[in-house]
Amino acid sequence: MKYQTIKSALWSVGIALLVSSCELFGLDYQKPYDFDYDEGIPSNKVNMSTWDFIKSRPDLFSLLEEAVEYVGLEEEFKQSGCTYLLPTNPAFNSETEADKSYFQLHQLSYFDEELGEEVSYAPNSMTVYPKEQVKEFLLYHIVKGLYTHTNLPAEPTWYNTCASADTAMINMYIIKDRNPNITFNNFDGHYKSEIKPRTSNLFSSDGSYIHVIASWMDRPTREQLNIK
Repeated sequence: MKYQTIKSALWSVGIALLVSSCELFGLDYQKPYDFDYDEGIPSNKVNMSTWDFIKSRPDLFSLLEEAVEYVGLEEEFKQSGCTYLLPTNPAFNSETEADKSYFQLHQLSYFDEELGEEVSYAPNSMTVYPKEQVKEFLLYHIVKGLYTHTNLPAEPTWYNTCASADTAMINMYIIKDRNPNITFNNFDGHYKSEIKPRTSNLFSSDGSYIHVIASWMDRPTREQLNIK
């Protein structure tokens, strides 16, 4: 009996030390996920449409939201049976050379009368581009069909998007490495290789998957798709 009392006391002290050490070294406790008792796995449901999800996170998607409203595509982001690739603000406006943001690679120019020459600059909004260009950009980031970790192949595969051009296809697959993840447009000639989501497998209330990406997607050429 005395042994059990001592053992319990030591156990209590050990737990207290463990808790205090976590606080001491600045380690945060893992936040619990919402649990789906029917599926037996952490819930991936965002309980809102993709459009409402975009609007709920201006810290991530203010430039994307502005672009959608600019061309009036709000309803396109409320569809079911789609896979949305949502570029965050850095995908548009990062100034880091390695990131190769959209504004960096799609600079505009004006004639500087004092210098007597054309001067290039990176804009700060998608609203400075022609509406048709912005519309096709947004539609290219909406894949037709439901695709996530559970049904994508391990080999690069092309999928149709909602954009109109015959080259408007996205390449997706599960890359095999130490941390398997979805990889987008990892083909020769793409401006950036091995683009992976920062957050993936979210499921909207409309019945579509959402993958959040810190880069943007550029479409392949006809040659890259072997289209004659």
